[in-house]
Amino acid sequence: MKGMQVGLLIACEGSEQGAIPHEVFDVAVVVEETIVLHNIKNVTVGFAMLMGVIYCINLKYPNDMKYSFEFLQRVVMKISPDQASARVHGLRNKILRYKL
Repeated sequence: MKGMQVGLLIACEGSEQGAIPHEVFDVAVVVEETIVLHNIKNVTVGFAMLMGVIYCINLKYPNDMKYSFEFLQRVVMKISPDQASARVHGLRNKILRYKL
C-alpha cells in the first residue's frame, strides 16, 4: 500500500494471477496509504465504494490515472456525462460507433 494514493486492495485465495481473481474474500478501499473501508465481499461493490469515497471527500484523481477515472465516472457510471473532457468524449464516441 505504500505509495498508493487511491485504489482497491483485493485479497484472494489461490495462485491464479488473473485481472480479477475468482475467489475474492476481502476488498478494501485505500486512500492516501490508509484503508478507509474493508470487508467488502466483491470487486464490483468495492469499485463503487471507491468512486463514492472519491466523490464524497472530493479527492482529485491521480494525474497518471485521471482519464481512466474520468472515463469510468462519465461513461460507465454516467455521472455528469455532459461534463466529460474532449479526450473522454472522443473515446466514448469511438466506442459507441463500434459494432460487434
